[in-house]
Amino acid sequence: LIMSKKPGSFKLSYYNEYKSYLSRSIMDRKRGPDNEQETGPRKEARSGTIIKMLCPYYSAGAIIGDAGKEIKTIKDNLGVAIQVSKKDVRFPKTDERVITLQGDSETLIKAIKHIQDLIRNDKPPPSARNVDIEGNEKRKRALKLVVADTSAGRIIGKGGENIKALKEKYTVVVNTSKKGDLPPGLDERVVSIEGEQEEVDNCFSEIVENICNDDKAKMVWRIDYNNLDSGYDDRGYYYRGGYGASGRGPPQHDGYSGRSGYGGGYQGYDSRGYGGYGGGSNYDPYSRYGGRR
Repeated sequence: LIMSKKPGSFKLSYYNEYKSYLSRSIMDRKRGPDNEQETGPRKEARSGTIIKMLCPYYSAGAIIGDAGKEIKTIKDNLGVAIQVSKKDVRFPKTDERVITLQGDSETLIKAIKHIQDLIRNDKPPPSARNVDIEGNEKRKRALKLVVADTSAGRIIGKGGENIKALKEKYTVVVNTSKKGDLPPGLDERVVSIEGEQEEVDNCFSEIVENICNDDKAKMVWRIDYNNLDSGYDDRGYYYRGGYGASGRGPPQHDGYSGRSGYGGGYQGYDSRGYGGYGGGSNYDPYSRYGGRR
């Protein structure tokens, strides 16, 4: 509270601004932090199919919950591994954060429905000042999955016959992002399902079951979507390893591996000249793997 030297008088403009800031801060704390949340230690054993979904950046706090309580409840009660991307990380060409899930088809369906209900019932916090109200209401009608490129092909089907069948069966609008719309090397596609809540839920449930029955539906657990030239290790984490020697390709395409590792890398093997394995970092021996493979 800011007061003037004269007793009993307030600098109202400063007071009102401080009061507004305090109100926003309290509301945001109730929703939970916006930073990255992952339940359990990083080395926790995971099993099952990986699938992802998108959420508006302003709804991430509702999914994480106060002191991470909501995200812990999702893990403990529904039996899935779950991670929400960092505050400043968005899925390419969107303003949405990424929720990564892993489990069997039954637990994934329950978790996705629960998270989508949180999005449907969420109200943008006071700190999200530029949210379009009409656009937010339209967004609540859509559930957005992120699936492997191979899974997107199965969802679409030959000549679009599978996606057409889904639209007719559930009376929903189903759209998939085009492969060329996303950065090179990202083998993921967005599947958007829009319509009445019950129909959307039934449609995505069928899609998830089909994905879980597809042995080729492989996805990477941790991706730094802001730095998609990174490599990934055998645990499914994306890292930026040490600098690698240039590849064998043309000089103008000489590559390098990631940036956070230490030590020199081995020579690249890609004909396009991407760098090879970088040296391991001091804090993580798994960060050796650098440029694209």
